[in-house]
Amino acid sequence: MNKQEQERRAKLMRMQAERLPEIKRRFEENQNRTNFEKAEEKPVETGAAVIFEQAQKRNFNSNFKPGGKDFRSKKSDRANGASNSNNSDNQKSRNNRQNKNNKKRGNQGNAAENSTAANDNDSRKVNLSVSTRRGEMVHHQRMLSQDVNAQATQHIIGVPVNKSRFNGYNGAQVTNAQLKAARPDPEAVRVIPIGGVGEFGIGKNMTVIEYKNEMIVIDMGVLFASEDYPGVNYMIPDIKYLEDNLSKVKAILFTHAHLDHIGACKHLLPKFGPLTPIYATDFTIGMIKRQMSEIDDLPELNYNVVDPFKHEKIQVSEHLSVEFVHMLHSIPGNCGLVIRTPNGVIYLSGDWRAEANPIDRQSDLERLDEIVKHEGISLMLNESTNIDSPGHHPHSEYDVGDNIGKVMDHYANGRVIISCFSSQINRIGMILEQAYRRGRKVAFAGFSMINNIEVALRAKCIKVPKDTVMKMEDIIKLPDDKVTIVCTGSQGELNAVLNRMVTGAHKFIKIKASDTIVFSSNPIPGNEPHVVNTVDGLLREGAQVIQNGKTHLTNIGPLHLSGHAYYEDHVDFVTRLQPLNYLPYHGEFFMMEHNAEMAENVVGISHDRILVADDGDIVELLPNKTIRKNGRISVGNKLYDDADKPVHEAVVKDRIHISREGIFMIVLTISKKTGRLIKTPDIVSRAFIYLDNSEELIGKIRHYLRVKTDKSISTEPEVKVLKEEVKEDITRILFDATGHTPIVIPVINKV
Repeated sequence: MNKQEQERRAKLMRMQAERLPEIKRRFEENQNRTNFEKAEEKPVETGAAVIFEQAQKRNFNSNFKPGGKDFRSKKSDRANGASNSNNSDNQKSRNNRQNKNNKKRGNQGNAAENSTAANDNDSRKVNLSVSTRRGEMVHHQRMLSQDVNAQATQHIIGVPVNKSRFNGYNGAQVTNAQLKAARPDPEAVRVIPIGGVGEFGIGKNMTVIEYKNEMIVIDMGVLFASEDYPGVNYMIPDIKYLEDNLSKVKAILFTHAHLDHIGACKHLLPKFGPLTPIYATDFTIGMIKRQMSEIDDLPELNYNVVDPFKHEKIQVSEHLSVEFVHMLHSIPGNCGLVIRTPNGVIYLSGDWRAEANPIDRQSDLERLDEIVKHEGISLMLNESTNIDSPGHHPHSEYDVGDNIGKVMDHYANGRVIISCFSSQINRIGMILEQAYRRGRKVAFAGFSMINNIEVALRAKCIKVPKDTVMKMEDIIKLPDDKVTIVCTGSQGELNAVLNRMVTGAHKFIKIKASDTIVFSSNPIPGNEPHVVNTVDGLLREGAQVIQNGKTHLTNIGPLHLSGHAYYEDHVDFVTRLQPLNYLPYHGEFFMMEHNAEMAENVVGISHDRILVADDGDIVELLPNKTIRKNGRISVGNKLYDDADKPVHEAVVKDRIHISREGIFMIVLTISKKTGRLIKTPDIVSRAFIYLDNSEELIGKIRHYLRVKTDKSISTEPEVKVLKEEVKEDITRILFDATGHTPIVIPVINKV
């Protein structure tokens, strides 16, 4: 027992000692009241001696119950009543008040029934022979419940705490009264983040722009769950607000094809009408169709391919129009959105990066310059993901390609296995080019990698050199110095291709000492331990491992380029667009806060024209081109497992509880005729104790169950009541022995 536990137990004992006199006094008063009401003493019931003997070992509070060692007889109580006339008078007044209350409630009969039930319960009680107080177990259960609830409810949004200087309420937390009093301006354009703003992770992007009876929905992303959510793969936005207003939705727009922007399509798009137009670039539409092909009942959807270089103004409703503007990112077909409204132009940046020498076409900044010059930007929604990275992007995608070529030159005698994100289409194109120059063949491994390459080929987003790509089953027949493999698994996922190559579970490839593995990525925050485990496994096989940012170890330059802008890139871009109002989005809360500070302190946007919002906040762009927060809508998350099936929050809580404390099941088979056990109780323990090593504890539990069922014969309690009593007692026995409170499931079969 550690020092903290000793102090806690000592404190409990002091509290018990302080409460002891008051407990005795109340008990004596209760006995005096009983003596006053009843004239005759009832004889001791059969079996009282046994109860008395067992009660000797009970905790203090149990000793005052009938049969306890401190229980006083009727005669001694009457004697006490005669000697304590003041107490008697007090009891009379209490009895009068109690009688009046009972008459009002008409509960005299119920009181008698309750008394009988209490006596039955007492007769069924079994001495548990435990050393810990029940209060200690209850305290442990309460703390455990708090921990489990805190872990399992991180995704629940409600009304988030937001006391930022940019919260729209002068730094004060918004109250429910303020939210209820909010009245929408009928002429305002409303910007409502449904997801992706201030989440406990980056993802689940979804935004609604609304004017009167017209709505535009932008993106439908997922947020991948952390280890805090066992058995949960991802979360999607709860779109109840949109489901209540489906007739108002005039168009659905997608900025690009990353899963944090399109991953929820297969769950959400079928909820909208088949005539609702869906706008995106060719590659993004292809990726959405790939997502939709995974569902059984594929709906008819109204896809519309957009060419952002045509600068087409798409009139999606009476008052709202949209224009797609090409922006650089780590995936083809990425766009920012220009939404023209009656209250001015809204620019939603989507994901973007600044790059001096890109492989893809440069961001269409000239088009944005024209819009700024002739129309102006009334409100800018700017992503926040890499706002904490200082400076500008120090290199380009070409530099990454050249460094991968250097790896092929330096390790020319063995296989080169390159792991990267499957959406890095331009990088994959560079790998193909570098391999072609050196006479190497390339094979792709990983379900998402192959799917994305197929979509990119159809959309003409990638060029494949002639006779360079081979199937995996064919490339293994070539000499090692001719083999290059591009695969998934750069984030250390256990079931991804790279890890299966390490363990030998892959059908065609097993890592060997002559292999060189290149990680052309950075670990996503939270994935670092998994990546380390994968690297350790590779090194144990004798392979050479080259990671981005480890130039001092490998003498190889950058192998990855982030898809998001750095701090100075944001400064230049926001300064260029000169927005009247500024709303950071797409990021965790600290990122958006730093984005807002950059806009105020560096760019010079007025503080009262910058807001840091949360999911569900209603941001109004007013006719006078100012912005304000004005109320909230109900938003949330829905959980899904890796089979794309919904997971209820209660299931997550049970999984967390089991992962911490385990599960303990007791199966009792009782005779209907005799009420006795027919066979020895079956006991099952999972994730708790190993039964073979706990024979003494199991024997104690089986003894308790036999005594408990024997004591229940005369009273014949309902199965539900008996289950609760067994559950409570077994939990206490287990806590006394192990310090844990597993989920106890008693099963009672009467045959």
